[in-house]
Amino acid sequence: MSASTQGTTALPETRHFPGHCTLEVALKTVVDVYHRYSTREGKPDLLSFNDFEALLTEQAPTFLQACNRKNPNYLRNLFKETDLNKDREVAFEEFTMVLAKLSDDAHRLIHHQDRCTPDKP
Repeated sequence: MSASTQGTTALPETRHFPGHCTLEVALKTVVDVYHRYSTREGKPDLLSFNDFEALLTEQAPTFLQACNRKNPNYLRNLFKETDLNKDREVAFEEFTMVLAKLSDDAHRLIHHQDRCTPDKP
């Protein structure tokens, strides 16, 4: 079920985001996707584990297909690792750690590199 059909908190307004460059538009999209999931349950602008799991399962399936990420505990462990203040919710700033992993994975895919090994010096 989508956030709009659940009748939860309205999404924060980003249509007036000032950037028009490719990177700024991409960043706005990232924030919009985060907000789409962070308003589903719990506190607005924070991801519960269920929100976090849904976001990655629905929005990053390619990322989850590599490196034993299908392991049932992978998402739970990633959530715990990302939740720096251990409040059982992930704020956007904490979520940027996951964005870094997603970005690195995408970069490796584009360059046809091994997605499951450390960077080479």
